[in-house]
Order: sequence, then structure tokens, then C-alpha cells
Amino acid sequence: MRKEITIPYNYVPREHQLELLSAPQRFKVAVWHRRAGKSKTALNQQIARALKTKGVFYYFLPTYRQSKAVMWDSLVKEHIPLEVVEKINDSELAVYYVNGSIQRFAGCEDIDKHRGINTADVVFDEYAEISEKMWTVIIQPILRENKGTATFIFTPKGLNHAWRLVQLAKENPKEWFVSIKDVNDTKVFTGDELNEIKRNTPIDLFEQEYYVKFIEGAGQFFKRISNNLIEETERIEPGHIYQMGVDLAKYQDYTVITLIDLNTFNVLKQERFNQIDWNLQKAKIEALYHKYGKPLIYLDSTGVGDPIYDDLSQRGLRVESYKFTEQTRKDLLVNLGLKLEQGIIKIPDNEILKSELQSFRYELTETGRTKIVVPEGLKDDCCFSLCLAVWNLPMNPIPLPGSVKFLNRQYEERASTTSYE
Repeated sequence: MRKEITIPYNYVPREHQLELLSAPQRFKVAVWHRRAGKSKTALNQQIARALKTKGVFYYFLPTYRQSKAVMWDSLVKEHIPLEVVEKINDSELAVYYVNGSIQRFAGCEDIDKHRGINTADVVFDEYAEISEKMWTVIIQPILRENKGTATFIFTPKGLNHAWRLVQLAKENPKEWFVSIKDVNDTKVFTGDELNEIKRNTPIDLFEQEYYVKFIEGAGQFFKRISNNLIEETERIEPGHIYQMGVDLAKYQDYTVITLIDLNTFNVLKQERFNQIDWNLQKAKIEALYHKYGKPLIYLDSTGVGDPIYDDLSQRGLRVESYKFTEQTRKDLLVNLGLKLEQGIIKIPDNEILKSELQSFRYELTETGRTKIVVPEGLKDDCCFSLCLAVWNLPMNPIPLPGSVKFLNRQYEERASTTSYE
């Protein structure tokens, strides 16, 4: 006896989800709040399309890791009945259906590798975090030619390309369907749940994630970066006291050395280098140590940093060990964030440093906890070297002239009794 299969499978859409599924337009945009069921809805729509019409179907997320963890390992097998599947290829993240359709799940780290694919339907999940060129250059020409369909789902991430897509879609209602839903529209959360989330979430991030507001810089961790820029300089001011932060290279990362002038709280031009052996790195650190009047060094002594810390200490350098854990990294970032927001320090106007600082974002976990992250694949060496340089600063810049020698001695005494591990 033939078994009857119901599609969608293991999925009963809510009212706002059904509205998206039933919209007739070729292109759909869903800007929904966190946990509104965006991915589950878009996935089930694509499964239904794959079973109805033979073709190749792509479900894109920003990275391969997300495609595997968010979709493949959790949702795909829950919503695709085995009766309609010929085979599932875990290494390809691909489902081969009995009607000849193929559904692939992929990341967008390298958009060029998707050139020339002949796809009938595409889902862009977390489109606000995917390169705009993935749509405009790679996928759109294909769908325009073969009359294919596309769905974009995301929560706002500032006034970026995803926001521009919404404006375009609103101007073309015959071809584009737009659904913007916040927590008041879906009723997914109770009032008590929302109040608890709000208490533990930065206000701009809360407005963005739950009230789907397009707020520039809402999720950005470091504020007022542009307000605290100064011209890059390596100039040594006579009689000034300095402090140094060293973030050591791991594998393909960079070792970065940062100095801050304790008399002005101005940060100097960073030294950034990689792929040189440890002896040369220690030599560079020691050379700058003597060049800038033997500043106190805060050094990342995690892992490979331990023997370097020991060697520098044995050579008589004033070096303090700072071991990175999830909590101590957060402590460094919060300290730097406060100093930038309050305008306490000034940093060099350097594109690499600025881009690193701008890339740090608040992210909400599935449990609603706020964490600080940098997007996968980006560097953070300059940022953490700066964090170490400005760690445990005096309350105010050390005044000049007059009491420099006394304050220098006082500072050395304070620093020598402090260790962060």
C-alpha cells in the first residue's frame, strides 16, 4: 500500500509564515525578528518547489559552517521525508530527490565558485551578512534568464545592502513580495519573555533583533571609533612614559605590538608582522622595549606565548602575562570599548585597525545571551594588541612636566604588583 506524504513535512506554518508561503511573486523578502521561523519557512517552501518542478535548488548561508550546523545538521532531515529522497550526500550537503531535483546547501565565503550554476530557485538566509555581489553579479542574471525564483530572509544589520533590497522590493510590488514582522506582529514571545530579553540586551541591538529596525551600527560593539582618530606616528616624546601591548601570532595570524603614551593617552602606530620565527619576534619586542624607555608590557601568553613570556622576563624586561580565556578576552574588549566611547584614548587612523574594530559585533545566542564576536575569517590581532596596551591604564594621563620622575616610579611600583592570568 502506497504511503501518503504531506508537504510541508513536520511543519505547520503560523499566520505570518503562511503569508510568505502563499505569496505569488517571483522574489520574496522576509525581514522577521529573531526566532520568528525564517529558516524553517524558507526551507519548507524550497522543498515543496523542488518536489513540484525538477531542477537544481540552492540554499545559501553566509558560511559553509553555518550551512552545515544551522540547516544540514538540524533542519534538513527533520523536514524532508525519506520517501521522496533518492539519496542524501553529507559531504556535498546535497539532497537528490526521486523526481530528479537536487537541493544543495552552501556558504558564500567564495562567491566566484558559484559562477555559472544553473539554479531554478535560491534562498539567501541571513542575507544581510552575505556579499551583495552574490545576488547582483552571480545569481540574479541566471534567474532573470531562466525565470527562476528567489527568497531573501534576514534580520536587519544596519543600513546596508539588505536595507537597499527592501527599498527596491517595495517599489516593485508586482515582482517582489515584502514581509516585515516584529514581535508585536507574530506574538511569538510573551511580555515577560520580552522584558527578560530586554534587560540583558543592549537597547539598539534589542530594537534591531526584535523590532526589526534598521539602525546604523546597532550591532557594532565599538562606538565612536571615528571620533577618536589621530594621525599615525612613531614619534618618541622626550620624557614621556609608555605602555606596550603584544598580541602574538597564532599560525597564519599576525604578531602586533602597540604602544600608548601614558602622558597623553595617544596610541602610536602599530607594528604588525607575520611569518618570522620566534627569536626574531622576541628581538623586535625587545628592541621596541628599549627604544621607548622600557615600558611595561602586557603580553598574550596563551599557548605559544608562555615560553616567550618566560624568555623576556628572564632577560629583565618588565612584562606581565595575560592569558586569554572567553572571560578575559571579554574583559579586554569591554575595557577598550569604554575608553573609546568615553573618548579617553586616541587611536591611529589606520585602515586595518579601523576595519578590525568595526567588525566586532554583538551577537545573540539561541538562548538570548549576548556575546561579542568578530565575523568568521576576519583578523583581530590589531584589536587585541590595542586592548592589551590600554589595559590597566592610570585613571588620568600622567602630567608633564615636574612630577614625571615621581609618577613614573609610582606607576612602575603599581604595575610590578599586577598580573592578569
